Amino acid sequence: MYGITDLEIRRLVSAVDYSEALTITATEEDVRAACQAAKRYGLRAVVAFPQYLGILVDELKGSGVRAQIPVGFPCGGVTTRIKCLEAEEGLKRGATDLDMVMNLSAFKGGDYGRVSKDITQVMAVAKPFKVPFKVIIEIGVLTDLEKATAAKLVADSGADFIKTCTGFGPGRATVHDVALIKETVGDRIGIKASGGVASIEDGVAVMRAGASVVALRKVLISQLENLGWVA
Repeated sequence: MYGITDLEIRRLVSAVDYSEALTITATEEDVRAACQAAKRYGLRAVVAFPQYLGILVDELKGSGVRAQIPVGFPCGGVTTRIKCLEAEEGLKRGATDLDMVMNLSAFKGGDYGRVSKDITQVMAVAKPFKVPFKVIIEIGVLTDLEKATAAKLVADSGADFIKTCTGFGPGRATVHDVALIKETVGDRIGIKASGGVASIEDGVAVMRAGASVVALRKVLISQLENLGWVA
């Protein structure tokens, strides 16, 4: 690939949260196929809705690939108590990675204290399990100023990552947005570029801008197969 090194591809592949099975129609077969692909290429994680967590845990056991579930998907508008229950149940069942949606309506309404409290209370449930904790800010509904404000709020909360999008809302992860978040938070927190990252080229671009984890779907596997890529 022009202008992209093998090392950059290798770094991207190891940073990919594979989201092919995170759809409203994904079947057990789809989840198992996603797990097999992730193991074949050494991806970072496979994400699916909690109903399939048992399959994720069984399929990924011993592989080093993380079993990831969403919390408060897709709008973050459920109560903090429900988010805490989702997180606790998932972690007790073997989840090794969590992506939580912040309370978007509270944020848009300027109630930053409520947003922060929501995040920290769910984090408190997750902390004993020592798993990566990401907070989704859904950049497609935010202005640039709001993106920077949300990024700072999440970084201040002590979360491990800021995640750009759920993939179920408007907008997509762009180089501009990742760079804006990186400029705002520096190295205090990781950045997951998610939503509309459509290829290896896109993935490398957002990583160059500052992302350390990238959500990608089936096109990645097709490109790796075409390259004859070996994990």
